[in-house]
Amino acid sequence: MRSSENNKSGKLLASAVLCTFILFLISVLWALHTGTKLAKTTPLILVLILSILSYRQYQPNTTDKKRPLFVPKAFGVGLGINPNHPVGRLIWYLIFVVVTALIVFVAFIG
Repeated sequence: MRSSENNKSGKLLASAVLCTFILFLISVLWALHTGTKLAKTTPLILVLILSILSYRQYQPNTTDKKRPLFVPKAFGVGLGINPNHPVGRLIWYLIFVVVTALIVFVAFIG
């Protein structure tokens, strides 16, 4: 029963990531076409949403003391940064801060 719930949750999260990515591509095309502040800010907001969804995917509830920095990706081939590792958590927070700063810069200054 527990694995079935995890599988449904993983599929839902994968669908949300895919939809957000498609919206991101559309918003980039919109930004290239119009050049308004809203059009420039929208892709950055979607990147922030993708980062949060990715963080949620890679942050399992674990009590394991041995946490590697790089873990196998949940979808596809490759490695991802483990948000349960102290350095990995710092990297994820830096990504959030940089993307948020870009959103503020483009929306209010640029």
